[in-house]
Amino acid sequence: MKLLYVKMPIMCLVFTLLTSFAYTNANLANTEAGDFKIGVVDISSVFEKYQKRIDLDLELKEEEKGFQDEINKKRKEIIDLDEETQLLDLGSESRSKNENLLERKSVELEGYAKFAERQLLKKYKNFFENIYEEVVQKVEDIGEQEDFDLIIKKEEPNIKSGQISDLQFKIGIRTVLYHSESVDITQSVVGNLNALYSKEKESK
Repeated sequence: MKLLYVKMPIMCLVFTLLTSFAYTNANLANTEAGDFKIGVVDISSVFEKYQKRIDLDLELKEEEKGFQDEINKKRKEIIDLDEETQLLDLGSESRSKNENLLERKSVELEGYAKFAERQLLKKYKNFFENIYEEVVQKVEDIGEQEDFDLIIKKEEPNIKSGQISDLQFKIGIRTVLYHSESVDITQSVVGNLNALYSKEKESK
């Protein structure tokens, strides 16, 4: 009944959100080719360093812990009740009542675990969608303010993989093979986002 199995769909969701938008994503580098100004953004780095993402992630982990604590509590009640039931005489009215209660509590526990999973998946999905939209909006703002003609994402996938299919996929999602370090403005995106978030927290 543990919520650990929630992690896999959550990670799949995160991965989909990070890779499904191939145009403006995160490690902002800029270069000028004549009058054509290009930017590159490493979204993984922006997500990692965006303080709002960090704070919200901690909040969700606390909520997940709350769900897990409640599940553990319900499970212990079932274990205690089962141990009590085993001491009762077979066919007795008290044992029959306990067995019915055990069945009801087991169903309740299963239902609560499914509810917790749905709630967490929904909140993680909304969480990453909202953060992604904020990142993209900030990239667009910088693009307009600094007169970029094009902003694309830079992906640095870890190609260490035991499976050829995984390796092929990671190579396939990489969009930028080289850029000069002098054009990297990822920290500018992170700095802007964190500055705005800091003002939001101060105003509350």
